[in-house]
Amino acid sequence: MKYILILIFLIVQSAVAQDNPTIKGKVSDAAGNPLPGVSIREKNGNKNGAVSGTGGNFSLQVAPDATLIFSIVGYQNQEVNIKGDANIEVVMKEAENKLNEVVVIGYGSTTKKEVTSAITSLKPEDFNKGNVSNPIGLIQGRVAGVNITRPAGGDVNGGFDIQLRGLTTLSGGQGPLFVIDGVIGGDLNSVNIEEIASIDILKDGSAAAIYGTRGTNGVIIITTKQAKAGQQSLEFSTYVSTQSVANKLRNLTATEFRDAISTQFPGREKEFDFGANTDWFEEVTRKPVDQYYDLSLAGGTEHFSYRAALNYRGSQGLVKDNENNRLQAKLAVNQKEFNDKLNISYNFLYTQTKRDYTDQNVLQQAFRRNPTEPVYDPNNLLAGGYYRNTGPFDYYNPVAMLSEEVNSGDQQMFTGSARASYSIFDGLNAIVFGSIQRENYKDSNYFTRFYPIALGNNGVANLATGQNSNNLVEASMDYKKKFGDHDFQAIVGYSFQQGIHERFSGSNNNFDTDLYQYNNIGAGAGLAQGQAVLNSYKESNRLIAFFGRVTYNYKEKYLLQASLRREGSSRFGVNHKWGNFPAVSAGWRINKEDFLSSASWLSDLKLRAGFGVTGNQDIGNYLSLSLLAVGGKTLYNGQWINTYPPASNPNPDLKWERKEEMNLGLDYAVLDSRLSGSIDYYVRNTNDLLWTYNVPVPPNLYNQLYTNVGKMRNSGVEVTINATPIKNDNFSWNTTLLYSRNRNKLVSFSDAGRGFELTDLKEGWLGTDLATWTHQIVEGGSVGNFVALVFEGIDDKGNSIYKDTNQDGAITDLDRQIVGNAYPKFQMSFSNAFNYKNIDLSFLIRGSYGNKMLNVHRIYYENFGYLGGKNILLSALDYPNFKGKAEYSSRFVEDASFIKLDNVSLGYTLKLKKGFLKQMRIYATGQQLLTITKYKGVDPEVNLSGLAPGFDSFYFYPRTHTYTFGTNITF
Repeated sequence: MKYILILIFLIVQSAVAQDNPTIKGKVSDAAGNPLPGVSIREKNGNKNGAVSGTGGNFSLQVAPDATLIFSIVGYQNQEVNIKGDANIEVVMKEAENKLNEVVVIGYGSTTKKEVTSAITSLKPEDFNKGNVSNPIGLIQGRVAGVNITRPAGGDVNGGFDIQLRGLTTLSGGQGPLFVIDGVIGGDLNSVNIEEIASIDILKDGSAAAIYGTRGTNGVIIITTKQAKAGQQSLEFSTYVSTQSVANKLRNLTATEFRDAISTQFPGREKEFDFGANTDWFEEVTRKPVDQYYDLSLAGGTEHFSYRAALNYRGSQGLVKDNENNRLQAKLAVNQKEFNDKLNISYNFLYTQTKRDYTDQNVLQQAFRRNPTEPVYDPNNLLAGGYYRNTGPFDYYNPVAMLSEEVNSGDQQMFTGSARASYSIFDGLNAIVFGSIQRENYKDSNYFTRFYPIALGNNGVANLATGQNSNNLVEASMDYKKKFGDHDFQAIVGYSFQQGIHERFSGSNNNFDTDLYQYNNIGAGAGLAQGQAVLNSYKESNRLIAFFGRVTYNYKEKYLLQASLRREGSSRFGVNHKWGNFPAVSAGWRINKEDFLSSASWLSDLKLRAGFGVTGNQDIGNYLSLSLLAVGGKTLYNGQWINTYPPASNPNPDLKWERKEEMNLGLDYAVLDSRLSGSIDYYVRNTNDLLWTYNVPVPPNLYNQLYTNVGKMRNSGVEVTINATPIKNDNFSWNTTLLYSRNRNKLVSFSDAGRGFELTDLKEGWLGTDLATWTHQIVEGGSVGNFVALVFEGIDDKGNSIYKDTNQDGAITDLDRQIVGNAYPKFQMSFSNAFNYKNIDLSFLIRGSYGNKMLNVHRIYYENFGYLGGKNILLSALDYPNFKGKAEYSSRFVEDASFIKLDNVSLGYTLKLKKGFLKQMRIYATGQQLLTITKYKGVDPEVNLSGLAPGFDSFYFYPRTHTYTFGTNITF
């Protein structure tokens, strides 16, 4: 019996061995070198596995037709079905190395591991999702040190303000330079977000100096998808979105209004009650719907390839009649000739945009309109059948304002560019690039005879047309060569750019009929009565530059880059037409040193240091010249003739604002880049700040001079942390944490030796009721400081109590103190992206801490003094004893720190291996979903540009929650 059992056991084991064959094989890399240490396991989830030996060999007993998974750090996982094979060979492909990602820099590109400056590069997978019409919206909250706001709120015709590493000027342009497919100063409104391949932000001076007088505020390079060889593909994208009000000012309803009148003004109820129950905000707003369609076709061979795209976007604003409709066509072609020595690429882009504007005063009027007043009064024919109350000052029917105005803008934009690159010999290329931009626009506006603000004018027509052109020609030589362990690159070039701007405008009134609108502007009787206005101008500016850059690295360990741009601008005085803008940066990849050779977990550790000089020439034309203006009439020889008084003083020494910036940085990546990031510290000094100073007449021709005097400093820290906590066959999680902090200081804006002296600048004007300023800038202080009386409470008589700071017994402007700053102490963002099989989920949280904001609405409308003639805030009921007048003080400078759930997207991707449909993704996205803040106004995030930032005006267009549903299909 014992031997029978042994025999049965051997038979079973033999059968099992036949069912589970032993597989032998070898694992190697792409070069054929054996790979030891590769993990091999069955895909079915059992614990059966092996590890390749020194020669890459392995042996493993597996089930028939098993699928094996081969994995090792630094390589892509490979799945192999044995299909009965006893011996297999597996070639491992290197994993995508983030350090080899291409980063676009000025006039070229490099890899992430070779970058020696502060540059952030974003690809489409890094962008914000959903209904985003402007490329800047794609990167909001995605780049440390870049502050992006939308001062026009939810207005579909409003843009973004972007500030990089703080404010660097008092009077010049504050936004960065945009370079779109090589076109310097390209128009953001002509960029289709579906066509963007990458956005690279050059943040520090060493990176931006190659752009000379336009690099002070940073450079943003947008690269769109280009023609490339490959199988023909057709892509279609579409979405629809709708919006709802994120937050609105809470004024009194009709019932609350009547109760407040009864409490505050007993016996006068009938004086202010007109019998209606009108929600004026609802009367002027709607439930907007946006739609978007994009179709692209691409393909070609190695010698001729193309990409064509056509898209349409229709956007509606929250306020009625606020719309933006855009149609765009693009063609990109690439061809190679002469045995691939000559490479020519063309880009053609045409954009047509129709905008319908809404006067944002409509929102102010809707807020303060008495809710007991009706919208219409059929008996009031002089007002067009609208209800009209002529009592209060600056008080108009917002529905009439919307209905009785036509306000639109039409724009046609064409951009064409061509690049030719010829390989003279291995490593040396000659490059010629040219582009033209043409913009034609028409702004049309007509107020009917029933428009509330223009009653009695019998219609007012305004019409303006214009053309802007921008021509660019550049020629360069590019050389790349590797000598053993030495890698050398150099570029030298020439650039010429000219901008021409011309405009004609006319205005007339007193029309016989409203049918003409602005289409027959000469028909108004105002022309014969001397009330019509005609204006026109034409101006131009030129830039000429020579530039060069040298890049060197040794063993990808020691990195060095130096550049110089010599540039001349027509905007500056004869003594300073030209300037030099040098830059140098270096990097040390410490992980390449021998003493860290055993630290296989360390993918990258790089120290960076850079210094660069840039300029700011974003000012008006002809400011260095002595100009004359058309003045009044004078009687000469029996005839009335025009006079031409001086309009400006000549300034032959006018020059660019010069910024010198030092940047120290550390880049790191560990665990095969599962954890990576950077830390940067910068100091940027802007010298020769431009400002308008009062000067005596005589000896000067005019009483003001625009000149260079001041100095400003910004310093800060930026931290970026990227992590991939989980990554396997079915699930991945990527997360990014950003932190930035900037400190601003106006070092000086006076030069007593030259006669230019300022004690301070008072900015931010509160209307005629208060007639006061809100911000003050002094030497040694920061831009953005709110300076106000310090509110200490309400006395028994209902008046405000203010701190007597100087203890002189009187409350005056001398008692004002700094009560906050509009700029945040620091900003953070936290983004996450999850992928589980075919499902993707992402979200972005942004935060700002320490910023203050002036709540202008509370100054005026948290006050019973305005009740009756106008509506007021519901919060006024919290201060029933307050009887004081509207006054600017610290009471209304609020903490505007916030946390926002900014972007949430959920999608599903269906990949098909057969048929004409390759891939389809459906998704839903929410934007501006949640805001946590102590701020009592509409939104804690408003305009941060200019010298009076953090000013929440009457005209702020409410932000909206946006919900988008869309699909992307690849055929």
